[in-house]
Amino acid sequence: MPLLIFYYPIFSALVVTFLDIIDADFASNRVLSLKEYERYDKILDLWWYTMAIVYSVFYLKPYFVFLLFLYLYRLAGDIIFFIKNDRRLLFFFQNFFENAFFVVFFGSLVNGLRFIISGSNLYLTLIIAFMLKIFQEWLVHWKQFTFKKNRLWLKD
Repeated sequence: MPLLIFYYPIFSALVVTFLDIIDADFASNRVLSLKEYERYDKILDLWWYTMAIVYSVFYLKPYFVFLLFLYLYRLAGDIIFFIKNDRRLLFFFQNFFENAFFVVFFGSLVNGLRFIISGSNLYLTLIIAFMLKIFQEWLVHWKQFTFKKNRLWLKD
């Protein structure tokens, strides 16, 4: 799906996001162990982020340097995660990239959302998106909160 961003950008972004939300439900149905899932999930996330940053080179040029900085920041966190295998470390390397990408992506492509990137609205929108992301990452990576506690992960 990430490659489709170059042909059907909005469709690709929505489907990738949807699949990322539901993938744990499938993987935890005695398909993978939690550790295996976390590693595969991060690899697939990186594949999506890489296609998104390449897309931004061509179609979101005014925001590219900012997005690249956030991409590299998250990439550093993912590399540390792969070495240490401790998902709590990702709390310190928040995924601000995807949130910022979606703000400028949808703000650029959807006429009704252009206001979120116009003038100082961009800063306010990013601050709100980043604050929500910090809370979400704290829940997921530090508190290890999930809405479905009775998952059937394979044993390691």
